[in-house]
Amino acid sequence: MSVVTRRHILAAAVSAAMISAVSASVSSASGAALMVEDRMAIAEAVAGIGLYADLRDWNRVKSYFAARVTTDYTSLFGGAAATSGRDALIAQWQGLLPGFDATQHLITNIIVEGAGNDAVARSHVRATHWIGGRFWRVGGRYLHRLVRGPEGWRVKAISIRRLYEEGDRAVLAAAADRVKAEAK
Repeated sequence: MSVVTRRHILAAAVSAAMISAVSASVSSASGAALMVEDRMAIAEAVAGIGLYADLRDWNRVKSYFAARVTTDYTSLFGGAAATSGRDALIAQWQGLLPGFDATQHLITNIIVEGAGNDAVARSHVRATHWIGGRFWRVGGRYLHRLVRGPEGWRVKAISIRRLYEEGDRAVLAAAADRVKAEAK
């Protein structure tokens, strides 16, 4: 096969791939499978919430949420799932997380499914919360529900299913007390 023929075949393959990519992005907007860019943005939102909460960068955390968010922590704390505005959810986290010396939310194995403007991301989480030498660690499975809007992909629901717990759960109350004491 000549060099010219190989170049023509390569050019034809690149053109076909570009046409396929453009067609796929048009069909994605109309309800077909998500594009790679969508999957990356969704995975970033899931991981970004944990990372920026650990860094206490509340504006970044807020940027990943829809205006209304449903949280389901019933496998950890009982009760019922709750729906609130994203500002109220962030305020709740601000009333607890800064009371720890450190937190680390390791979110792995993110698998994204969906079509059109709706997606679901499943992942594992291992969240550790420290005060001095005391800690509380929870391992579980996350389920994030996301919606695509004018600003991109936003999380509209989070649930966790606890797989295990280690350490001292009492550090949660100690962290909340530290935040209250700091506010006075």
